[in-house]
Amino acid sequence: MEDTNLADSQSSDEQGLWLAFKQGDREAFELIYRKHINPLISYGYKITSNRSLIQDCIQDLFIELWESRERLTDASSIKYYLLKSLRYKLLRTLQLTPIQDIQEIDIEASDDNFETKLLADEIATQQALKLTNALQLLPKRQREAIHLRYFQEMNNEEVAHIMGVGYQSACKFIYTGLKTLRDLMQLSAVISFLLKF
Repeated sequence: MEDTNLADSQSSDEQGLWLAFKQGDREAFELIYRKHINPLISYGYKITSNRSLIQDCIQDLFIELWESRERLTDASSIKYYLLKSLRYKLLRTLQLTPIQDIQEIDIEASDDNFETKLLADEIATQQALKLTNALQLLPKRQREAIHLRYFQEMNNEEVAHIMGVGYQSACKFIYTGLKTLRDLMQLSAVISFLLKF
């Protein structure tokens, strides 16, 4: 009986997380990304050994998810939804016809897989480089506010105090800086940046 209650609770949590993401909750989106990135990489290797292709398709998948979140259907299993989406994206790119149902493929690859970790590190490195370049394009005050808020882990009030501006001004610097970053680079790099901190 306890196992049934636990399964119901997990299913309810997943549905709540998906709903929050669809409503634009960035933390919910980041949690989905963090929770599923390694299984997605592992699964990608079941379809192709082309690391660059796996990386590109995963990045495209999350960008498309965020941009089309309001139009997505409900997902009873986020993992299933993401794996199925990645599979079709990879197969479409490889110009193959999907002939297997996702349940027929072993999706429980080990998270300790060396190639998986290597690819995850490579994605993180590339995204960090994109972020560094984008940060240099921000106006000085926005760059300073973002640095204090995320790299120095200060709250908005502390940022305002250090910069010698009002609380609302500090918030505006941070918000505008993040919005500009989002416009300057792919969403996946912003996700990686936020997850790092």
